[in-house]
Amino acid sequence: MIIQIILAAIFVIGGLFFLTVSSAGIVRLPDFYSRNHAVGKSETLGSMLILGGLAIYHGFEINSVKLVLILLFIALANPTATHVIARAAARSGLQPWVVKKDKEYTESADGTDDQRINEDMTQGKNHE
Repeated sequence: MIIQIILAAIFVIGGLFFLTVSSAGIVRLPDFYSRNHAVGKSETLGSMLILGGLAIYHGFEINSVKLVLILLFIALANPTATHVIARAAARSGLQPWVVKKDKEYTESADGTDDQRINEDMTQGKNHE
């Protein structure tokens, strides 16, 4: 019983870690495609780990079967939805964020100009 609780706690804590990384990816990454990739991967794994941990915690009960079914649905639906959303963005003409050859940043996906940050980087200032 103690091993079951410890294993469930490890899974849930691992899931929380990946969901936190996913949240940080939304805030820190520069464009839609990077954010979509980071969230699609880490959110799927985080959700699956949490649901797996809850299924382990409940043991062999009907609740565990329901959690495993939800886990399987997430395993199939999240990557598919992420791919479809990225493909729709590409087909609608959304361009990825790129760095020019002369190290100047292009306009971000949200339309803000990164020239000020680029000038500060050449002067040795850090924005992090």
